[in-house]
Amino acid sequence: MKLLIMSYSYTGNNEIFAKSIAEKLNMEHICITENKKRTIGTIIADFVLHRTPQTEPSPQVMSDYDLIIFVAPVWMGQPAFPLRPYFNELKKHPQKYAYISLSGYANPELPSKLKHITGYEATKVIELHIADLLPPEPKPTPQTISKYRLNEQEVNTLAKQTVSKLKEERII
Repeated sequence: MKLLIMSYSYTGNNEIFAKSIAEKLNMEHICITENKKRTIGTIIADFVLHRTPQTEPSPQVMSDYDLIIFVAPVWMGQPAFPLRPYFNELKKHPQKYAYISLSGYANPELPSKLKHITGYEATKVIELHIADLLPPEPKPTPQTISKYRLNEQEVNTLAKQTVSKLKEERII
């Protein structure tokens, strides 16, 4: 099976996490980049206006793979908006995909959001939460969570756990 990890990261956390997973599985890893600088304002504007950002590489890069594993955050309850071109491509040309999210908090509706966007269910959805890495007191705030950067040990631990889940459930 030919596997690809595609990641998008605003803070850098999802990128280093995806890179670690790819190394552990000896998979190709492609970072999704935007043609314009991303800000909190553009996140909100993309949400409100349902805009699809211009990204690199072209979504057609996915066509040669049997499974695409996306690693990206969830913004305002939805997959990070720079993934929209890739999900639009999946809607036109269905392929097996999984979604792994390292975000602030849980979103129990993420699997149904992905199904709505692509037209079919993801093979696997794994959500990991920055809030779980922080002490419970004081209660983590959105600002604390968005400023948090994973250390090498956390990246390695989360990647090992994720790879184990994917293997146990025979996704890979």
